[in-house]
Amino acid sequence: MFKNSMLCLFLALVLIAANLSAQDQAILVPEMVPGSPYVIDDSQDLFGKAWRFYREGFSGWAADSLRKLLELAGLELNPKHYYIVVANFNPAETPIGMFHGDADFLDTRLYGLQSDSLFYIFISRDETAKSYLSAMITRKESYFEQNLLNFIGLFPIFSSAQTQVTGEFRTWIDVRKFKIPEKFQKNCDISIIVKKDFYDERSLAKAVFDNTSLERWSYGIATAITTVNDVDFTIDNGVIVVRPKPIGDFATFGVINYHFKPVDTKAKRIDTSFHLLGGLRISTTIEPILGLGFGIPVSLIDLHLFAGYSVEFAQTLKEGYKVNQLVEKEVDPFKLKIRGKPRIGIEVKFP
Repeated sequence: MFKNSMLCLFLALVLIAANLSAQDQAILVPEMVPGSPYVIDDSQDLFGKAWRFYREGFSGWAADSLRKLLELAGLELNPKHYYIVVANFNPAETPIGMFHGDADFLDTRLYGLQSDSLFYIFISRDETAKSYLSAMITRKESYFEQNLLNFIGLFPIFSSAQTQVTGEFRTWIDVRKFKIPEKFQKNCDISIIVKKDFYDERSLAKAVFDNTSLERWSYGIATAITTVNDVDFTIDNGVIVVRPKPIGDFATFGVINYHFKPVDTKAKRIDTSFHLLGGLRISTTIEPILGLGFGIPVSLIDLHLFAGYSVEFAQTLKEGYKVNQLVEKEVDPFKLKIRGKPRIGIEVKFP
């Protein structure tokens, strides 16, 4: 019965992985935020300062000037939201970046979206800040989903009022809000192309934003030993024989991990490495394992230590049978024996 339950679980995982292989795409058309486009008198020339900082290679200072410009317009940025910002300094210099908390302006990494947490801001000295925006969103699988089939194969068995201003430093700010469909919110790529006009052959700015949610699940290959020595009973040429288990009982397990803190699979840290693990021995026999692990992420290999407990479903002799006894083929002299074993070892974890 236990074997049938495990087989059903593995078949369910295979079906899930197969269904996840399809890739969805959609064109996003963001809605204009009430009050947009904003027009302000940039008497401090913050826009011009941002351009000079950017041209000199100081993108952080340029972003600070743009943030002050948005504050001057009365826009309050939510640090948990994502704002794709396009600064139309001139046709040749129109950088695209992002505001999100304390993240770098040129960062293109998102960590999961809500339905209304992505915005587009176009800043220009041209009237109404006219631009043509093309945004395509492509759903992708998480790292865990992408490699699930490979893991299974180891086993045998996501308002301010507009004011009228005039002067040399009049600056327009166009703000729009995206509506992100639920199936794209956790993992997707967002391709942004900004043109001054639909018919322009040349784009002002373009970028691909990588939205990959933090993950609690991962998997790995764990090798472990135990100090418990035991024996196996089997039949050899019709005779009941006893075979000692290898000293130390070295074993390899395929495990799935649950992390206590969500993990950024592209920038791992030791504080997110602590996890529970559970899995099965990679063998023709069934031996589940449960344990705790942690490790120090490195660039090529995510190596972890763990300690746990495994349960082996073995067989022992029924009453009335003994070693070296000759038995008929139709006779089953064995009964189920559950053996618990403390385990310590190392795990190569993915991701």
